[in-house]
Amino acid sequence: MNVFKIVAILVGLSVLASCGATGEKQDNAAVEKNTANVDVNKLNLTNLVAEIKKREKAFKSEETVTKENAVLLMEAYVAYSERFNNREYADEYLFKAGEIAMGQEMTVDAIRYLTCLYDEFPRYDKRAYGLFLLGFVQENLSGNLDEAKRVYELFLTEFPNHEMADDAKASIENLGKSPEEIIREFERKDSIANANKKAA
Repeated sequence: MNVFKIVAILVGLSVLASCGATGEKQDNAAVEKNTANVDVNKLNLTNLVAEIKKREKAFKSEETVTKENAVLLMEAYVAYSERFNNREYADEYLFKAGEIAMGQEMTVDAIRYLTCLYDEFPRYDKRAYGLFLLGFVQENLSGNLDEAKRVYELFLTEFPNHEMADDAKASIENLGKSPEEIIREFERKDSIANANKKAA
């Protein structure tokens, strides 16, 4: 797997999660208290959308993301996706819930949300990327290498021309290897390539 792409993905998620201004911390504490008591499963569509916006604001405006705000936002995203799954953004909200769960290392939730995304939203434009992330979670957070291999192979079967296809192939080749082993393998391949260039 292209280690640099995966690192970039994780850095991107942490940057997204940690963006915002410090001046809103007190407001966020109030928002966090208010949203924690809201049962999102009882809200109508309009109120649920408003609640999602409120929770997104609290989540994105902190210097460091709190687990509580992450859980509250995921809860709202998933409620929308389950209750209004034929509406616009249902797929996107479920994808975002999967990303947040992954970023918070909430492995079971990440697997559940990304699996549901793949199963229930066949027309979603980020479906392939969500499937790749599912393989990544199975490999790196769950440690279930057999399931990770199955997901990566499914990805290659369904999306053979996707921009992440080479990464999925590399992931299968490197399953179970330590970062040191992967680096040594890259160095060995580079040495062979350089030797071939000199010989030519």
